[in-house]
Amino acid sequence: MDKRWFILVMIVVLAAFWWTRNNRTDVVQYRGETIKLSKSYADFDQYKNDPNNIDPSETTRVQTLVMTAPIAHSFANRLDVFKATQDIVFPGYGSGVAGGPPPGGSELFVVTIEIPRANRDRFFVFRGRDGRYELIDDFVHDEIPFPSGVRAEGGSYVFFDRVGQELFRRPATRSSGG
Repeated sequence: MDKRWFILVMIVVLAAFWWTRNNRTDVVQYRGETIKLSKSYADFDQYKNDPNNIDPSETTRVQTLVMTAPIAHSFANRLDVFKATQDIVFPGYGSGVAGGPPPGGSELFVVTIEIPRANRDRFFVFRGRDGRYELIDDFVHDEIPFPSGVRAEGGSYVFFDRVGQELFRRPATRSSGG
């Protein structure tokens, strides 16, 4: 009888180990690529809250994938803009949106995407007119306090904080690809 209980307990322990191991993940999928993580995570919150979640051997590849992910230059509506930019966000990392006063009847706004472990963000600047949106700039910039808005001023895009203080400016020339 003791031997049967031992076998039953061992089966339960092995099943629990198998279940736990198979519900953990040590990889994440991103844009068709399998990215190795630094360890196995039991859930998404555990993964996203670990600042060292990406295996160090994958850091450069992940950064390059985020910085060079392609994006269309024209969108039928704002929802399509947000879908396209969110497809570029690496799982568990941040993004944000900031707008500015519409210059000349058009809307100008920026979407920022965090580049993992880089202290840099990818910026997408969009202009909206008549319900359609055009990507007018795509660049990588050192991480700064999150901009609250962007405006066109004197041939530049001016990125500013919530009190209107200029964070940085960039010439208003179209570029692409990080």
